[in-house]
Amino acid sequence: MTMQEPLIEVLLATYNGARFLREQIESVLSQEKVSVRILARDDGSNDGTQKILADYATWYPDNFRVVHDALRTGTARGNFGLLLQTTDADYAAFCDQDDVWLPNKLHYSMAAMRMLESRHGAHTPLLVYTDLRVVNERLQTVSDSLWQSNSLANVQTPSFAELLTENVVTGCTALLNRALIDRMKTMPATAQMHDHWAALIASSLGAMAAVPQPTVLYRQHASNVVGAIVSQSSFSAKVARFLSKEGVAARHKQAVADRAQARSLLELHGIEMPNERRKIVEGFLAMEDLSRIQRLRTTSSLGLWRPDRQRRIAQLLDLLRKK
Repeated sequence: MTMQEPLIEVLLATYNGARFLREQIESVLSQEKVSVRILARDDGSNDGTQKILADYATWYPDNFRVVHDALRTGTARGNFGLLLQTTDADYAAFCDQDDVWLPNKLHYSMAAMRMLESRHGAHTPLLVYTDLRVVNERLQTVSDSLWQSNSLANVQTPSFAELLTENVVTGCTALLNRALIDRMKTMPATAQMHDHWAALIASSLGAMAAVPQPTVLYRQHASNVVGAIVSQSSFSAKVARFLSKEGVAARHKQAVADRAQARSLLELHGIEMPNERRKIVEGFLAMEDLSRIQRLRTTSSLGLWRPDRQRRIAQLLDLLRKK
């Protein structure tokens, strides 16, 4: 490592993750061509996780810090929120407790971040994220590309309008600059996940870049809080699921959460948004009171369509459904 390399603080949020934690930490400390420091915070584990964190803090006093407090957030979003309030680094990366990072993960992300900074300036909120390789507990490949499995390969960098209802950023791949970190410190309770909130701020106030390279072995196991969806269902089976009573109810619940999140985004950061992006949020929030035809027109005019065919069919059905 050289003095010219920027320091990236890796924000490690843990809770009862002892089983895979050491392997994850070692993969972070083994990152190539970047300067890395880990900032860890545990949310009340009782399985040996805290002992592992204490060990690494002793072994690597210059590269591993642990946040000690008596708070219990109960969520990954809350845990990462406290880490964001603590870090003083110019760049931060979210880190889950059970994955494995490939050696060039942060190097690839930092290269993309430098390109964003050259175009938009370092004082602009910027976010970089990557694809992932989905693996099982033993790190055997389930899917070479999470984006491909989730039908998102063609929307690597979505529009701001698309992001209001469809998050494509997986938190453990995200790299944030200081301007974005500072705005993330006011993450509201309506933010559904820390990664979605980061994407919304970067897209509405700054810029995002996608690296179409899997940089994380995204481990799937029984204790995942949020996991990959690698579906082998046929198109007709997916449509049938969308039409089911359960599918309709789940999407309605999601739509309510999406509106609450968008409302908070407008309240907290609307004054900073470019006029056209602020109008997108306002139009999105106004759709609830429109007729079916007006909802269709607004969706088309604002570019709010979902990114793939199956999701778009479900969205169309929901727009046409009576309130």
